[in-house]
Amino acid sequence: MFRKSAIPLAILALLVAGCAPTPTPAPTPTSAPAPTPAEVLKLEFWHAMGGHNGEVLEDMVAKFNQEHPHIQVEATFQGKYAEIAEKIWTAIQAGAVPPPDVAQMGGAPMFGETGALVPITDFTDGPNGIDRTKIYDAFWAYNTAGGRIWSMPFNNSMPILYYNKDLFKAAGLDPEKPPRTWDELVEAAKALTKDTDGDGQIDQWGFNTTSSTHWYLSAMILQNGGRIINDDETRVLYDSPEAVEALQFWGDLVNKYKVMPPAQHKGAKNDFLAGKVGMLMRSSAGLFSTLEQASFEVGVAMLPAKKARVAPIGGASLVIFKGEEERMNAAWEFVKWLTSPENSNYWAMHTGYIPIYKDALQAPEMQEFLKDNPLYKTVVEQLEYSYGIPVFSELGTSDTELRKAVEKVELGKATPEEALAEAARVVNEALSGK
Repeated sequence: MFRKSAIPLAILALLVAGCAPTPTPAPTPTSAPAPTPAEVLKLEFWHAMGGHNGEVLEDMVAKFNQEHPHIQVEATFQGKYAEIAEKIWTAIQAGAVPPPDVAQMGGAPMFGETGALVPITDFTDGPNGIDRTKIYDAFWAYNTAGGRIWSMPFNNSMPILYYNKDLFKAAGLDPEKPPRTWDELVEAAKALTKDTDGDGQIDQWGFNTTSSTHWYLSAMILQNGGRIINDDETRVLYDSPEAVEALQFWGDLVNKYKVMPPAQHKGAKNDFLAGKVGMLMRSSAGLFSTLEQASFEVGVAMLPAKKARVAPIGGASLVIFKGEEERMNAAWEFVKWLTSPENSNYWAMHTGYIPIYKDALQAPEMQEFLKDNPLYKTVVEQLEYSYGIPVFSELGTSDTELRKAVEKVELGKATPEEALAEAARVVNEALSGK
């Protein structure tokens, strides 16, 4: 049941930001007859895209408006995902100020319990719907809560492995053969880790991750055959042997193999760009900006696998709020247009986010794009292994506790078993309402 309270941590923790790539031309608006003012239905769209990505989105909205003269969308930047969520949460609780018609939100499915959203399947499976089977299942899982699909996938990303090809060559590694398994990751990281000035301190690390350590550990748990939560979403399962083994491997990278610096994730991106880290686990949304900023040849690989290859998706989605039927149908027309195969590819190619359709690589415009951006093909191909972590009520708490567990193990303050047992205890108590 929806309770009047502060915005839940589960929502705040799902707000994953993307990175802006190199600017490219905007779509060309088409002309259409202008309706009279009385015929125009005006919609309000809140979004979280600033900078270059915001410009791309605003241009797409302008094109929609020109193609749909009877529906005019006003797009408004409302800050980061957390800020949008807070504003909408406040509007829902107050009841006096209605939320927008459409919003781009992180943790979108968690708002389903408020009663303010229309399940997106009311539109996708309706007479003006789409074929949902053409979109990867992981995206629908990512937009599901309480057994219902509440939101439409839009700007999403996955973790991928970036590596410095110049450092690979200097270490005697083949720059065209990045590690494909956990064991190969260790061996490559060993070769890349060096004391370059002979002072007894490591100056160049083999591997690191950015600060979303819960995301990357979740990937390792899944790759090792583990799960995050049980089927009825009443108990987290990351204190299982498979999860403990995954965190043990993570800890070994720091304390046994000494190829990853302890608790230095916030500066990992800059260290990688400075040539101080050979391999970096980071969101795929950072690909274009990394290529623009790096002074060396960058390589991209799928996440190294263990028992399976799994890449959990992150990002934000589009939601439609309840209102007059005419407004909701118009809002769906906008969401449907914005996430069509053509526009999904356009958005992906101009922002660095991932396309949502299974046949994205076959599109002529994508084929042409890949000629100039060959590394992006690896990102799209990894969609075959994409996974949507269930959006359960305490996912925000879970992410926080997983980050704490990682830090404890890296700093030697707890064993993997102890760290994950404590994390599971906290989350499971929250799930049970204790």
